[in-house]
Amino acid sequence: MNHKERMFAAFRHQPVDRIPFATYNLHPFSAAHRNDPSYAELLDLVWDEAGMLCKTGITRKQTPATRAAKERMEVIREENAEQERVTRILHTPAGDLCSVTVIPAGQPSMVVEHFIKTDEDIRTYMSLPFEPDEFDVNPAAQVDAELEGRGVAYVNYADPMHAAAVLFDFNDFAVRCLTDIGPVLKLIDFFFERVQATLQNQLRTCQEYPFLFYTGGPEICTPPMMAPAMFARLVTPYQKRLIRMIHDAGFLACIHCHGRVRDVIGEVLKTDTDVLEPIEPPDQGDMTLLELFAVAGNQLCLMGHIQDQELHYVEPGTMTRHVEEIARVAAGRTGYVMIPTCTPFQHPAKETFLRNYTEWVEAAVRIPA
Repeated sequence: MNHKERMFAAFRHQPVDRIPFATYNLHPFSAAHRNDPSYAELLDLVWDEAGMLCKTGITRKQTPATRAAKERMEVIREENAEQERVTRILHTPAGDLCSVTVIPAGQPSMVVEHFIKTDEDIRTYMSLPFEPDEFDVNPAAQVDAELEGRGVAYVNYADPMHAAAVLFDFNDFAVRCLTDIGPVLKLIDFFFERVQATLQNQLRTCQEYPFLFYTGGPEICTPPMMAPAMFARLVTPYQKRLIRMIHDAGFLACIHCHGRVRDVIGEVLKTDTDVLEPIEPPDQGDMTLLELFAVAGNQLCLMGHIQDQELHYVEPGTMTRHVEEIARVAAGRTGYVMIPTCTPFQHPAKETFLRNYTEWVEAAVRIPA
């Protein structure tokens, strides 16, 4: 079996000839890594020896609707030596909404004012017209073709709860869900109709290509940010219907969810998703791999459990021990793919990271068939 065949067999709980393993979005199709000389030797090793889970896009086509949507957003940039301030004014049929993002020099951006601050803002946002996007499959199709069995092209679809939540200050969103959930549910329903129509076009565009569809939105609706009951109310019913669409179109689905999943994994199972990643080990996560296998059974493929943070600081030999521990637990099973828990974001990559990532790949290659 090649890496792609092995990964899809695990997704489907079919027999595998060895434990599948893959990099998480570390591959030569990523310009960030391809153009960074510090990753060159590691990318050569990955190409020759590892599977690859490649986040890739099917791009939105330019249509009158997409151009109109772009024209509705006015962007004002103000910059000085300390920071950049970006003000976005969204012109809707019912009035304007404003969001402000501050980008301190050399630091991550932060939204200091969100589009939705009141119930009236919710109604204003919901006045926006909508036509589902049309898509071009070629970027993802090219990645799949060039992989030649080395990995899986990973295509994103939206989550209605997440689409609503990011319009609010998250504290405000969480409190609203506890004290006045009605308007929030109306907004999520509003997004669900749009996500459903958009996903239908994505699936139609991707026919005949062996992609894995994933959504990352549900992870913000997990402890400690949100109570498990909120996952059941704001995620499960919507994802169940979207995943049914994905299955009906002949594809498999995956939910991306960092952190603690013990209290929501039952709800994840109810969505009928095929795969859950990146199943972080304790202490970032709260379930061991053995516990995860016991709950997942033959319904859910588990993907992950190599903690990305450790790649940046652990001593030599640590990654080999982790691989050996995972191999002991996963021996004789299918429904598992070993991957790191995160895309590498360090540029340039430091020697400790490169050494540990190389050790992980080489240890994974040595796992007995």
